[in-house]
Amino acid sequence: MIAASRSPHTGSNQGWAVVSTLLGGFIVWGGIGWLLDHWWGTRLMTPIGLIVGMALGIYAVVARAMAEEPGRPVRDDTNDEPPPAGTRRET
Repeated sequence: MIAASRSPHTGSNQGWAVVSTLLGGFIVWGGIGWLLDHWWGTRLMTPIGLIVGMALGIYAVVARAMAEEPGRPVRDDTNDEPPPAGTRRET
C-alpha cells in the first residue's frame, strides 16, 4: 500500500520559482526588444529589453520574498471601524 504522499517543504520549489521568474523576465523582455529591433531596424532594443527583463525579474523575486517572509506581521487594514464596546479595554 502506498502511503499518502505529502511533499515536505525542502525549499526546492522556491528555488525553481526564483529561477523561472528570473529567466522568464530575461527571455520575455529580451524577446520583445529583439522583435522591436527587427521591426524598427535598430540594434539597441535587445540589450535594453534584457536589462529591463532582469530588473523586473529581480523585483518580482524580492517582492514575493518579502510577502512570504515568515514572522512578518500581516496587517489587516480592511476594518477601519473601532472594536465593539465589550472588547475595548479601559486604561
